[in-house]
Amino acid sequence: MAVIAFWSNSDKETGQTVSAATIATYMAIEHNYRILLVDATFNDDTLERCFWTISNDPKKNVTQRLNKGKLDISAGAEGLASAIASNKATPEIITNYTRVVFKNRLDVLCGLKTKDKNEYIKITKLYKDLLHTANKYYDLVFVDLEKTLSLENTKAMLEEADIIMYNFTKNLKQANEYIETVQKNPNLLTKQKLIPLLSNSDENTPYNVKNVTRYIGERKEIPKIPYTAGFVKSISEAGVANYFLNNGMSGKGFNKNSDLIASASYACETIVKRLEELKYRI
Repeated sequence: MAVIAFWSNSDKETGQTVSAATIATYMAIEHNYRILLVDATFNDDTLERCFWTISNDPKKNVTQRLNKGKLDISAGAEGLASAIASNKATPEIITNYTRVVFKNRLDVLCGLKTKDKNEYIKITKLYKDLLHTANKYYDLVFVDLEKTLSLENTKAMLEEADIIMYNFTKNLKQANEYIETVQKNPNLLTKQKLIPLLSNSDENTPYNVKNVTRYIGERKEIPKIPYTAGFVKSISEAGVANYFLNNGMSGKGFNKNSDLIASASYACETIVKRLEELKYRI
């Protein structure tokens, strides 16, 4: 019933993709929602690698494309875009092009395989319609967007989003970029739909979540995804889903794992409360 976009106007690393994977995974486990996580970035397989190992062997990649008779999952986004372009896409058919993390809870539409920027731009023009269609089947659609506002396609998807999670990491430049971007785009980044998110946070630095919250002018503490060594390891080993399952879902305690889980929980609660304020029914 709602689209949540993860995005940043910075062209530097912001932890955006990992934040999207983290929050979508926690939400899928802890809440009874059907969620689609869409990779709309260009030439970046980070999101896919959060959940699956990608082989560099072309022969193995061919085998991985065969998924119990389903369509070519490795080119799922291209296939789905083609169906949308020919008006053959229905909300239910989207699952033919996705990969399952948790059955009936979390599906992932992996990114476009093209390395041609013009081809990427051409295909992602259809993504606004893709989000609209997917929104009829899933309770929540999370989308990891290409950074900056340099592409009209990105702007169109931000306009389609019900909530924008604006990612920036723990440094002054990115905090200032956030403030400047919000000031320059008041009609797009409205207070009602915008939620700032601090990625790779570290409470032992001057740019901890309380200080950053105060600096950017927010009254209530913003969500964060803290830097956690064990979690970083799980990302590199396609283990994001197993990380949460193996470490439990309790945010209680005083270790790094509990801090990450508590932070993911708070981020999800922030999203749900905002949707309730916007009168969305999930």
